[in-house]
Amino acid sequence: MTETTRADRVWGVVTAYAEALGVPVSLRSLCQAAAARLPVSAVAVSVRSGRVVSEVLCASGSLSRELEELQLTVGEGPSLQVLVGGPLVLVGDLDCAESQARWPLFVPAAVQAGARALFALPLRVGVIRVGVFILYADHPGQLPAEELAEAWVFAEFARRLVLDEQAGIGTPEGYPVDWLSDSRPEVHQATGMISVQLGVGIAEAFSRLRARAFTEGRPLSTVAAEVVARRRRFDPDHTAREGV
Repeated sequence: MTETTRADRVWGVVTAYAEALGVPVSLRSLCQAAAARLPVSAVAVSVRSGRVVSEVLCASGSLSRELEELQLTVGEGPSLQVLVGGPLVLVGDLDCAESQARWPLFVPAAVQAGARALFALPLRVGVIRVGVFILYADHPGQLPAEELAEAWVFAEFARRLVLDEQAGIGTPEGYPVDWLSDSRPEVHQATGMISVQLGVGIAEAFSRLRARAFTEGRPLSTVAAEVVARRRRFDPDHTAREGV
């Protein structure tokens, strides 16, 4: 199965679930759709917010919210590990000595709450760590290859929705055909330049770039290319102007 076909299928699941609830596509409906579609019990999306290490943006139910808040309380866990720059975490058996040694405070409480496996996927654009998409299962075992591939697609759409929300962009009515354009080299280079021009962090600079492209109704990569070519500069007064 091609990635495009898989993405089309997952987007169809997300939109159908939102329509059944009578709500627009959002992070909340995406988390609920992922929990219903995949062999897991709960799904959540968390991000870093200012000085707060972890903020839960959506949770499919009480279990995922409880476990995300538990990590913030004890100061350790898979979501926090990913949010500070760690790689993906795939734990097929949470109730084991290795997991307990890894997160001695989090694991006993998580197992008691009903989690037996977890899968934390980083949401990122290049070096920018956007957040974490985490899935909890009430039974041990790794996700099968096809389900893990679908989980990554759900995570990609979650990443786009997080970025759109941060940039003040409304949820697209149709499938976002440029959903992978954030990965283009000129976008990363332009983000770094905007960060310097505005004196803000990489994540904030990327948000400003996306907001500008959305406001003008132009592809993100096109606006980024103009920044890289120095035909456009972002000023600290939050406006973008032509030329250097």
